[in-house]
Amino acid sequence: MLVNFKVSNFASFDDEQTLSMEAGKARMFSDRLYTNKTLKLLKFMAIYGANASGKSTLVGAIEFAKNLIINPLSSDCQGRYCRLKDSNKEKTSKFEFKVEIDDKCYIYGFEILLSSSSFKTEWLKEWAYGNTYKTIFYRDIDLGICEVNSYFKNNAINERLSIYSEDILKDDSILFLRLMNQNKDTLYSSYPDMKIYKKLFNWFKYVLSVNCPDKPITNYPYLMDSRDFSEITKLLSFFGTGVSKIDIVDIPTEKVLNAVPKELMQEIIDSLNEQKKYNETKGENDNVPVIMIRSTENNAMFLLELSDETGVVAKTLQFNHKNTNAIFSASEESDGTIRLLDLIEVLLTANQETVYIIDEINRRFHPLLTYKFVEEYLMIAKKKKIQLIVTTHESKIMDLDLLRKDEINFVDKDELGKTKIFSLDTLGERFDKRICKSYLNGDYNAIPIFKNE
Repeated sequence: MLVNFKVSNFASFDDEQTLSMEAGKARMFSDRLYTNKTLKLLKFMAIYGANASGKSTLVGAIEFAKNLIINPLSSDCQGRYCRLKDSNKEKTSKFEFKVEIDDKCYIYGFEILLSSSSFKTEWLKEWAYGNTYKTIFYRDIDLGICEVNSYFKNNAINERLSIYSEDILKDDSILFLRLMNQNKDTLYSSYPDMKIYKKLFNWFKYVLSVNCPDKPITNYPYLMDSRDFSEITKLLSFFGTGVSKIDIVDIPTEKVLNAVPKELMQEIIDSLNEQKKYNETKGENDNVPVIMIRSTENNAMFLLELSDETGVVAKTLQFNHKNTNAIFSASEESDGTIRLLDLIEVLLTANQETVYIIDEINRRFHPLLTYKFVEEYLMIAKKKKIQLIVTTHESKIMDLDLLRKDEINFVDKDELGKTKIFSLDTLGERFDKRICKSYLNGDYNAIPIFKNE
């Protein structure tokens, strides 16, 4: 689970800002918190702010950091530093995650000089409480320092880590965490104690799901997991789409193969095999890896599933509506229905530890539908180790009959254009105050200010 995320010197974030999922002083709805011996975490967060205040920038910062961790470093990050001050060009940008994995808490972060696309420092710590932690590794690339041998008691492990760290002692183009997840399966089989490197990397790759408003948040694995669509149909009907039945039907694989470049198809097959291997390590052999391809023009979609014979098999969705025998394709459904089909994974996911971050959750949704979706999620989240963080303008869900005060955050820009993050829980508002009205009145800033020139 995500405990917090810190960022500085990125886009409109100048000084370090923190998005925290740690529960605050609120006492309502404590049954939907995740707790262990040292942590008390929220499973939901709604982030409000005016247009261009930094909501999407916050989501973008998390996605940017994730991509730097799991993918090779590219030069397109130049210019992403906070350009509100000229001096920031020569300052490092910081990204840090505090996460809970298997009842232990870890702090992982790095600093990068974006103007030259070069990593500068990197660290991983096991957190205990307060300022108490154990360093798993620490790198300072400019100084040629990489400390890796104080956490594990096994000398053989430390010797291996020393060899790997020496290989990239002054290499500012790669993170040590990523290096430790390149063709290392045999290593982790031989030394299971080292698996924190693998678990943490997989958390970023498979658990942290960052989603933009115009892209599907899912590859629709919940469809392939189920094969029984009664629950999906029930939800689509419940949310008023008019859909009475949904089916997956086979289509000629050649239809997809001819439309997708060979290089991309090979990437898809590699990704499916990777997901299959990950599912096996989690003991989730029944979870069928699937990748969804969807047209941005008309919502037409194909689902690609692994096949021993042909590499992949292709399927698509078809819909029936109430009071008619007609069959409809995804391209014939409304944008709202397709958007809901995307989001339903949050309610049905078999992976109960996913951290979903969704920019503009109310996109293409009626306000009542947004409210109902969040309400349903909050009920389901009580039984799952899952988190949902959303940005929204939808003031209807800003309701203390629905949310805790610490589940409402604001972003706002100061007079210099710097984005700040703050929680409603820190403002000391009365429990019975009408938060929605106060928000729209501008009591928390975080709304558009219109000026006549």
